[in-house]
Amino acid sequence: MECLNCGAPVLENGHCSSCGMNYKLLKKAYNTSNYYYNLGLDRASVRDLTGAMDALNLALKYNKQNINARNLLGLIYYEMGEIVLGLTHWVVSANYLPDESNIARQYIKEVQADPLKLEEANQLAKQFNQALQHAKQGTKDLAFIQLKRILSNYPHFVKGYLLLALLYMENGNNDRAKKALKRVLRIDKNNTLAVKYLSEMGVAPREIIGMKEASARIDVNSAYKDEDQYKSDLETFVEKGLEDIDNPDLTVGSYKEVNHNKFNLLYVSVGLVLGILVFWILVLPTKLNMANKESRDEQIAYNEELSKKNAAISDLEGQVDTLQKQIDAKEQEEKDAAKAEKDSKDAFGIIKTNIPKTAYKTLCEEAANAVEAGQYEKAIDICNVALQIQEGDDAYYYLAKAYLGNQDEQKAKAAYISIKENYPDSSHIDEVNEYLSE
Repeated sequence: MECLNCGAPVLENGHCSSCGMNYKLLKKAYNTSNYYYNLGLDRASVRDLTGAMDALNLALKYNKQNINARNLLGLIYYEMGEIVLGLTHWVVSANYLPDESNIARQYIKEVQADPLKLEEANQLAKQFNQALQHAKQGTKDLAFIQLKRILSNYPHFVKGYLLLALLYMENGNNDRAKKALKRVLRIDKNNTLAVKYLSEMGVAPREIIGMKEASARIDVNSAYKDEDQYKSDLETFVEKGLEDIDNPDLTVGSYKEVNHNKFNLLYVSVGLVLGILVFWILVLPTKLNMANKESRDEQIAYNEELSKKNAAISDLEGQVDTLQKQIDAKEQEEKDAAKAEKDSKDAFGIIKTNIPKTAYKTLCEEAANAVEAGQYEKAIDICNVALQIQEGDDAYYYLAKAYLGNQDEQKAKAAYISIKENYPDSSHIDEVNEYLSE
């Protein structure tokens, strides 16, 4: 009998002769991983992408070398517009199984064949972050413009629709918010945030179910078009004035002497009215936005915190303490990390020249989010991918943070030393020196 982990013979006591893993526990872990993969596959087949992601993340928690689960998770991220995250999972999959039978290699080649696609994906992340920043600062006009530009080019970008719906809700336009949320439900029928927003708008559960059924008829491959596009009061006023100019009253009457003095007075009056309107339209909303900024920030922060807590609850429900201690043993983690580091150099050779430098920054941001969410294995994988693209202090810094989260102080210390020796001007140098001096 061979070990499922390294292929070495299993001893009579049930432990591997090479890595020392317990065969029964390891087999149970692999079977559990396959169970959650099948569950995720079933959910993905009915477009329950959120449920599928939860199940697949659990599958990778029990066996991070589950190639099928990792490839499917990458496809789900790709379907939801998260191209960089999808590519990251495919690259890790190709590292574990560098064989032509691994379909992840085909996905990578397709991305490699169109270098502009990855560049556009990086631009998508930048544009969405800008739109989110505008929303937090209260400049809704700019946020709307940015989001509609994004969604016209990426009709599957779920995060964009959710933020657009949130802005419409805040603006009191619930009908437009529902339209954006229908798109979300067409892509991901059980998206928890979409259902939550609909409930907050007072939509009854039965109506939400009806919206899910109606959303199935939406063509999500077509660009998102909002016929009732958001317009500020100033834009509406100006357009109304242009319509009056383009469609004057052409009724012909009897000739009459024109009193120009009367029209001069009218022009002055109109100018005063326009001045007052512009003042109230431009100044008053700014003051109101400043007054409501704190409330908006709290609402957005609450939604983000709720998403993190939901993910944390899903992770905690699937943990088995005894099994986790065996799987996450220090010796096995060191061996897997060394193997992943060696294999990543070979796998990344085929795409390194085509991945733009902007991908490094995006991956560092994803690694920071993973560390903050307590997903240390995911952060380690992302940092290794980022370091293959470009050496930098941010990648080493979050790698060290992830190793500390995994209680692997030896590797964390090595990452800190790399920052100290190679990046003495890093913004993290004070924290590095403080840690190394302990």
